[in-house]
Amino acid sequence: MIWMTKNKYLLVTVSGGRSSARMARHIQTSKKYAGYEKLYAFCNTGQEREETIEFLRAMVYYWKLPLVLLEGVYSDIDGVGVKHKIVDFDNLSMNSEPFTGAIMQLNKNKWTGVPNQATPYCSDYLKTRVSHSFAREIFGTTNYIKAIGYRKEDMPKRITLAELKEDKKRIAPLLTDFKNPIGQRELNNWFNKQPFKLQLHGKYGNCKLCWKKSNLDLVESLQYGVDENTINWYRHNEQEYGNMFFRNNLSIDDLIKIAESGTQLSLLDDTNGDKCVCNF
Repeated sequence: MIWMTKNKYLLVTVSGGRSSARMARHIQTSKKYAGYEKLYAFCNTGQEREETIEFLRAMVYYWKLPLVLLEGVYSDIDGVGVKHKIVDFDNLSMNSEPFTGAIMQLNKNKWTGVPNQATPYCSDYLKTRVSHSFAREIFGTTNYIKAIGYRKEDMPKRITLAELKEDKKRIAPLLTDFKNPIGQRELNNWFNKQPFKLQLHGKYGNCKLCWKKSNLDLVESLQYGVDENTINWYRHNEQEYGNMFFRNNLSIDDLIKIAESGTQLSLLDDTNGDKCVCNF
């Protein structure tokens, strides 16, 4: 009798942040995942900071991580969904082209506007659907598991161990594969032993101006430095679609004025904001 073994497929989502990097390296080196066919994927929004891209380069160089760089392919034709294309570090979009395409895709049938708290679609259309298109093509099936870089600080608001125990489609190795869940402190200690580090404070995020962050963090991001092309992109899309990206219906110009004056910080919400998959 010939016994047929069922293939096991694992999509490892690499965001460009430290948590997903630690997770990817663990999966790459752990015997636990030796029997899986694995894909390591980074989905580019076109608004990543240079520090994020350099961090990804270092993963590939020092760890020999077989990382695939993806960008969404969008269409204004009815019935055509989000697809993907493979890019490399030399032709990676750094001028918001994927983000522009995602907004167009959402607005082709009816007005949706730009993403914000009311319509938080950008992670889905820039990351989730793009990586799914890639995994489905390579694996030849949608029956795969996705690894996400949740860490200790994400519990219980974003995920719980009880949820993971019941989830058949997602795993969070930093929470389940170690004696104690991995958090910021453990990440610091681990990366201190690596030959490279992410040269970017966590509050700035991978994307230059992620609207999911608090407005206070966004103002600090502007003060840290955002290129004029990105600022103009936000301004253009707010004018084009008629709604605002940021909390409390603030426009990009509102945030710039506050960042430049430094005197209206009390008008900003002081919440921590939310996280999207880009940060894991």
